[in-house]
Amino acid sequence: MRRDGGAMINEHLEEANRLFEEAMKESTNKINTFEKTFWYRQLSYSEQMISRQTILYISEYMFDYHFQTLSEWDEVALQDILLDIFPHEIVAGPKFFEKAVIVLVKFFEFLHYHEQYPQGLSLAKKTKGLSDMILVEVDSLLRHSPEENLLSLGEELGLDTSSLDDIDFLYKLAKAIQEKDARSQRIVPIKTRKI
Repeated sequence: MRRDGGAMINEHLEEANRLFEEAMKESTNKINTFEKTFWYRQLSYSEQMISRQTILYISEYMFDYHFQTLSEWDEVALQDILLDIFPHEIVAGPKFFEKAVIVLVKFFEFLHYHEQYPQGLSLAKKTKGLSDMILVEVDSLLRHSPEENLLSLGEELGLDTSSLDDIDFLYKLAKAIQEKDARSQRIVPIKTRKI
């Protein structure tokens, strides 16, 4: 007997959600282990503060765009994510991305030496090699944009623009100002991309 198309779609969606949850669980477990190791302790305090979120974002994008779990990550997919997805999805300045690269390199070294992932060192090397290109992409995206002005304002206010939490706070502040006074829309831009 033939199945209803809606039921089949629901089954496929449930399976996709289950696979996504498994992929994110694998990444979360590795992050938990990473945070107890020498490689994590080599990160600065501010790098440690963004490490979990950064790795989870990359894990999500690797699964969503390339259907790869952490143990399957490869250089080609990682390059695509680091150059074409990550800088376009995360609104942050170069300081954040510089730290994100350092975090990822240490995480990949951890995967190779501690978790015996054979591709760990090649991913670390690829990430280091893409660092300048990532920063050029971020600079290109921010140049003459409302986000560039907002990040400059955040720095003037003493916020850490390498912290996604501070950037999120900055966007909330801008939104509150806009809601209070419609004239300020020309002064302080609203959030235009996902943080």
